[in-house]
Amino acid sequence: MVKPQIVDASEVKQRPRKAPATRMIEALPDGYLTTRQVAEKFDVNIETIRRLARAKDSDGKDRFTAPSKAAKSGELIIWVYTPADVDELAEYFGQKISKRKGKQE
Repeated sequence: MVKPQIVDASEVKQRPRKAPATRMIEALPDGYLTTRQVAEKFDVNIETIRRLARAKDSDGKDRFTAPSKAAKSGELIIWVYTPADVDELAEYFGQKISKRKGKQE
C-alpha cells in the first residue's frame, strides 16, 4: 500500500499537463507540418486541407499525394505534411513557396 506524504499546498509546484497529441506535435522533426499548420500557411480553413487530402480524380485515384506521412504513437495518428507535400498544395493554390523557411512569393 502507498502511504502519501501530506504537505502544504504552497510547497507543491504545479506543472501544466499537455495532451499526448500536443507533445507529439511538438516533437515532430523540422520541416513536417500538421494539417492545421498547412491550413494556416495557405490561409484556408482546415476542412479545405482535409477535403483535398481525400480528393479523388475522375478515375477514383487520389488527386494529391499529400499528406504522405503520419506520426503514430499507439492508437494516436497525426497526419503530417512534408515540404514536397506543401509544394504540391502550393501549386494547387497557385502559390510559389520559396525555399527559405516561412517565405511565400
